[in-house]
Amino acid sequence: MICGYPPKTIDFTNPDYLIFFSLVMCGYPPKTIDFTNPDTLLESSIIRSGDVLIVENQKVLDNSKSSSLASSCSKKLVRKVVPADNSCLFASLSFVLFNSEIYADDLRVLAAECIAADPITYNDAFLGKSNTDYCLWLKQKDHWGGAIEINVLSTQNEIEINVADIQSGRLDVYGENKNYHKRVFLLYDGIHYDAIGLEENGVITKTVFHTSDINIQIEALALAEDAKKKRQYTDLAGFTLRCLVCSTPLTGQSQAQQHAKITGHMNFGEV
Repeated sequence: MICGYPPKTIDFTNPDYLIFFSLVMCGYPPKTIDFTNPDTLLESSIIRSGDVLIVENQKVLDNSKSSSLASSCSKKLVRKVVPADNSCLFASLSFVLFNSEIYADDLRVLAAECIAADPITYNDAFLGKSNTDYCLWLKQKDHWGGAIEINVLSTQNEIEINVADIQSGRLDVYGENKNYHKRVFLLYDGIHYDAIGLEENGVITKTVFHTSDINIQIEALALAEDAKKKRQYTDLAGFTLRCLVCSTPLTGQSQAQQHAKITGHMNFGEV
């Protein structure tokens, strides 16, 4: 066969040539020609003078590319588990923002101070209680933080915070439309937040990513999906709780919220 410019002859009967091609097709609809079969001869094949051949090159990686690929494959997003001590949100945010959990209390206080400074946005109707009471409540270490605090801390740190929800498979993005250049990731199982980071050789080396990197969001959702398959989440509609103040048994988030509203009890444990 003659191809290219300037024209070059390719001898398909020579096995030395064949190692460079992964596929050769001819005709319409295209049919694969097996030149690795010694019984296949040009004289008896489907090729005719003037036919167009479809040839795909064999992809061969050199050592440097193979090494680079292996290196990239050794990196993966992982879940960084933080203590389940009611400060998991702040500990997780501390880790992804500052590579350490030691600033969890500072972030809790910062969130409370920002909410207190904006009583118009964070009013009684929005918070479900007075702004003052809510901030006093939030500053106590045995109380959870949630979406309100994530939104506040996203604004204060000028960073996009992505939360991958295990049960729903949803990615909640805080600060999405504020043109931030950096983003961090958390994993949420229904009652607990963990940090997400890029692990290399068993060590988390990166937790802050550029907002243009969509692949990281896809990987975070894949991490959540894997956790869902392992049932590593809490069904808020059906899980069983007990009030740690009065020992009342409760089912689901709605009953817990109603109980808290009536009694003022805010400490619950899963049964």
